[in-house]
Amino acid sequence: MKYKTIGGFKNVQNVGYCKAEADMRVGMGVILDQVNKTAKAPATADEARACYRIVSNINDKPEIHNFSDTAVVLKGEYVRADDLHTNEDMEIELAKAEIKNDFSSVAVGDKLVFGIGGLIEKATAVTGYAVYFEVIAKTAYMGSGVLAVIRVQ
Repeated sequence: MKYKTIGGFKNVQNVGYCKAEADMRVGMGVILDQVNKTAKAPATADEARACYRIVSNINDKPEIHNFSDTAVVLKGEYVRADDLHTNEDMEIELAKAEIKNDFSSVAVGDKLVFGIGGLIEKATAVTGYAVYFEVIAKTAYMGSGVLAVIRVQ
């Protein structure tokens, strides 16, 4: 994932002191336990609907030179968890690897949400979700991706 405009990077608020309870990928939804300083992917449908943070650890390991190594957050590593409420109506690009569905089934106008396990998936309805992504274009981001608007409910 990446924010499409500099405004997305300037606006976003994030928490970076919670550690991953399991391996995660950039672009996954994440739920924080700030008291215990842990981060986990949504494990139930209710947690997925309430999820409003996204993993954004890209470029936080300057000693690593392979991009694929920066897209994974290993268990025990710090998770940079962006609060998507602070980027309402901003554009975000999501890569094919961050989307659970068959990518060819994703189309302009579709609504995407965080699913169980944290990956982004197509939604038939977005009622009750804290945030969703409205697809406005298919792109070449990371080989295949989508440009979407972050919607907050």
